[in-house]
Amino acid sequence: MKKKLLLASLLSCILITFLVISKFQSKSIKNTENVLDTSITKIKKKKKTPEERALFHEARVLDEIKRLQDPNLHEIPKIEVIKEMSSAEFAKQKTLTGKLLASNTYVNRGPSNLGGRTRAIVVDRSDNTGNTILAAGVSGGVFRTTNGGTSWTRVSPLNDIPNVTALIQDPRSGFENIWYYGTGESQSLSASAISGASGYYGRGIWQSIDGGLTWSQFDGTDSTQESLDSTFDYIYNLAVDPTTGYLYAAVFGQVRVYIPAPPATNADWFNVQAADNCCNTNQHTDVAITSTGQIYIAIGGNDANSGVWRTNNTNILSSTPATHISSGEFTVNNRPVLAIAPSNENKIYTLFGNGNVADCNDASPALEADLWMWNEATDTWIDYSSKLPDETGCSVGNDPFAIQRGYDIVVSVKPDDEDFVVIGGTNAYKMEDITAVGTFSRIGGYASASGYSTYAVGGNEHHPDLHAMVFNPFDNDVLFTGSDGGVHKTDDINANSVAWTSLNNNYQTQQYYHVAIDPQSGSDFVLGGLQDNGTNRGGTVAGESNLTEQTRVFSGDGVAVAISRDNANVPTFVGVQNGPIYRRNKDLNPQFGTEITPDGSDSQFVTYFFLDPDNNKTLYYAGNDRVYRTNDATNVTSSTDWDDLGATSTITDGGISGEFPQVFSTTWGAYNAPTSYLLIGTDNGNIYRLDDPQNATNISGAVEITPPTATTSNGTYVSGLAIHPTNRNIVLATYSNYGVNSIFLTTNATNSNPTWTLVESGIPSHSIRSAAIVEAGSETVYFVGTGRGLYSNSDPVNNNWTLESPNQIGLALVRSLAYRPADDHLLIGTHGNGMYEATITGTLSVDNVKDISTEVSIYPNPVNSNLNIKSSFDLDTFDYSIINISGQSVIKGTGTNNQIDVSKLTAGVYFVTIKNGINMTMKKFVKN
Repeated sequence: MKKKLLLASLLSCILITFLVISKFQSKSIKNTENVLDTSITKIKKKKKTPEERALFHEARVLDEIKRLQDPNLHEIPKIEVIKEMSSAEFAKQKTLTGKLLASNTYVNRGPSNLGGRTRAIVVDRSDNTGNTILAAGVSGGVFRTTNGGTSWTRVSPLNDIPNVTALIQDPRSGFENIWYYGTGESQSLSASAISGASGYYGRGIWQSIDGGLTWSQFDGTDSTQESLDSTFDYIYNLAVDPTTGYLYAAVFGQVRVYIPAPPATNADWFNVQAADNCCNTNQHTDVAITSTGQIYIAIGGNDANSGVWRTNNTNILSSTPATHISSGEFTVNNRPVLAIAPSNENKIYTLFGNGNVADCNDASPALEADLWMWNEATDTWIDYSSKLPDETGCSVGNDPFAIQRGYDIVVSVKPDDEDFVVIGGTNAYKMEDITAVGTFSRIGGYASASGYSTYAVGGNEHHPDLHAMVFNPFDNDVLFTGSDGGVHKTDDINANSVAWTSLNNNYQTQQYYHVAIDPQSGSDFVLGGLQDNGTNRGGTVAGESNLTEQTRVFSGDGVAVAISRDNANVPTFVGVQNGPIYRRNKDLNPQFGTEITPDGSDSQFVTYFFLDPDNNKTLYYAGNDRVYRTNDATNVTSSTDWDDLGATSTITDGGISGEFPQVFSTTWGAYNAPTSYLLIGTDNGNIYRLDDPQNATNISGAVEITPPTATTSNGTYVSGLAIHPTNRNIVLATYSNYGVNSIFLTTNATNSNPTWTLVESGIPSHSIRSAAIVEAGSETVYFVGTGRGLYSNSDPVNNNWTLESPNQIGLALVRSLAYRPADDHLLIGTHGNGMYEATITGTLSVDNVKDISTEVSIYPNPVNSNLNIKSSFDLDTFDYSIINISGQSVIKGTGTNNQIDVSKLTAGVYFVTIKNGINMTMKKFVKN
């Protein structure tokens, strides 16, 4: 079965300046945030070379790509985009339409007080209190507040995986109700530098006509989200001409304009300016428009068209629509951004990557950007690059001024002062008078140039990696920032020491790799390892004030996590990318933080380890192709109590050289030497069973029990292995790649050659990312986390999978599941929509809904105007919903006489959901 690319939801960005060096690089780490730094023993500071940094960032992106691509084709099959979207939407509608007999209770676990990567913020012009604000989390969607950030509500569709990168309000009087957001993040650090990967594709432009409350995809911007096949795959910025209402989109390698009432032409979108060789990896763009309609365009890429352009009398449809005003003045090697001074629109600032990557081994490390200002009144440029910050000392990705290859770069001008400029890269800076002697001063990000503790003037942290810096138009001393840590605000940008307030209040946008639940019944203590934002703890048992607030307790890229009840201190296990793991106690007393990484081991990027949930002394560690085990996890050190069980290549029964374990699972209950076993799933699609794993001296005796119809080529990722809590013969196995069979069930797992059944019914096109088996009373319930939601099934051999929690989890990527049999609690970790916890009482049964797909057909197909429906029973009256290939409902209504009018649809591929009483089906059609 083939799968759909969901790189938008699966890939998110990182703190490039947080540097963790793996074992082969002395396994030292640089803390990017001041999170209990003193609690970590055996940490050394070491600077990375630019080459090491590039490899480090590529590893992060490749880790995700490899888990998704078809292992035989080494690419994402495009055709599966439609299949997965339609399947997920059908499952959601069936769940919402049907009668719920025994739904499980889902509780939001946050984090409600911590935010994720935010690339756009806009203060609503129609609310002169300045309290209505919209912000865009890249993987979390668009959020709206009407109380200045005291609380937020997500307003973008819950069933959309948005990758939002730009947000704009129509500035014209009487049109402030119109908003747009753009999607697609090409500059996700080094993603564009990786062969075969070009960032995180978007899904075009979305429009709201009710003040940002509801959204629909904008005509003409469809993007399939699996390859660079549309100019709207990557959108850097949006701008609306305040004199005409034309919408401008800075997309990959060009700037395009939408004209609501176009002249004689067969298209609504026009090119304003494009790069010579659109679109290579450096051709990032930007657009800015003055209040009088003068348009400025910036293009990166170091070719003849790179630099800054100005439209000629706004005649954007002429043969020469723009003049290259920066030709010969400077070279824009990497991403440029623009800012117009509101109080003097003759001044336009441009900050751009100059191609340098600072190396602290150099005597004079280079700045990574230049800053110039165009004066329209005099037709001259002023070079302000010497004003950019270069403080005493050097720390890679921190100082001198760093923009991480254009990943984080922003410039803004105070609305009431044309010379007051703020800039952002890894850090935030201000210069109150750019014409004066001096340089920009640090106001956020890291605390200083000498290290990686977080800026925390006044006691509140300000996160590094800046993407948005927005002044309040109603109070110009107030500045909002969007960063990898969400939304922050300062009330006084003029202060000598600028203090910040976090506005991450129900701004739920963080991305989990792995989650863990306390094995003790009734406890609400949870842990989660996050992409870019370290490791969070949650729960009142862990000292939090409520269930949704969390505390970041470890830095770096979060990885696997575990909670032990081996003693009263409740040991916890956390880690960072490329191998290091640490043991800490629940109370987080710094003296109990100890690195326990097995000496001599290496590891994959998302470090993986597994604590036996019922036998907490035993911990297994995936050291690339080797498996390590300790039977004294509470006391183990890096140099003692670890057993190297050998490499996968030593497994007599089918071992493969270079095969990396990806997931472990152990039998539940008290350890029993004859019957207890460990399952090992690898990146070659193989599953091994190691019997009596606590006493095994090596893994050579493991039995290969891979399903016969599973793909076993290199790059096939086993993503989930769930063992029944009371029946060790029942195992659920899942695979994450597109293009492979992905869900298998066996009821004789302890046999030397188990019998497996493929159980994908209802979701054959989904990427399956996690698995769990729950025993709820007398019922066994199977769960799988997918690229589009959480699904359950009490009989996967015979029944379809059912979507769980459509209005909370929605169609978010479910990366991790952690089950506690003691009280049937299931913890769900999503990648972008936070964490949820369920008390499992049974399957989510849908009563009185019958799938009639085999009894209904539609014609003609393709269709021009009327879609006819043929069925084996009366369909004179029925409800219908037409869904586009982005999974969004575009038309709803009641049909009569077995017919639906589709004449108003634009050409393309659609799905129609038809419901008549208890009968329901979905059909695909093409509109000519």
